Amino acid sequence: MSVRHRWAGRVLGLLLPVMLAACAHPQLMDLSMSREAVEEKLGPADAATRMEDGTTRLVYSMQPMSQQVWWLTFDAAGNLVRKEEVLDRAHFALIKPGVSTQKDVYALFGDCAQKYVFHLSDQTAWMYRFLDDGVFHMACWVQFDMQGVVTEVGYTTDPWHDRDSGWFF
Repeated sequence: MSVRHRWAGRVLGLLLPVMLAACAHPQLMDLSMSREAVEEKLGPADAATRMEDGTTRLVYSMQPMSQQVWWLTFDAAGNLVRKEEVLDRAHFALIKPGVSTQKDVYALFGDCAQKYVFHLSDQTAWMYRFLDDGVFHMACWVQFDMQGVVTEVGYTTDPWHDRDSGWFF
């Protein structure tokens, strides 16, 4: 075997696991898969919430580089019964200023794209990047007081997209 073939084999050996891992995405999980099988393919969820109806919701955040967060819902037997992409204004409306906490927001959406600290106003903000109506690059800003309670939810254009647009097109 030539040096060239050995080198190509090593590169392929290093890239193959990365390429196969890239195929794991919440949208590609088949309904009725077991929770264990899903977690084996996707890894641990950002958050897991036991719902009042006996189901369990796993949250998979694709932030910061993707503009998606997925809820995968499992029945009491542990089988996948629903997949839902949840970064939209209807789901952000579940966040209630003065009531919701950082823990609540994390249970809904998992990791955010970026966290900010505003020292002068003693607040923090989490930014979630999303496609509004599937077209417009937006950011949802969830602001918290120093006790971790939501003070405000607002929307702007996605600053990352604004900053980076024009690089490839």
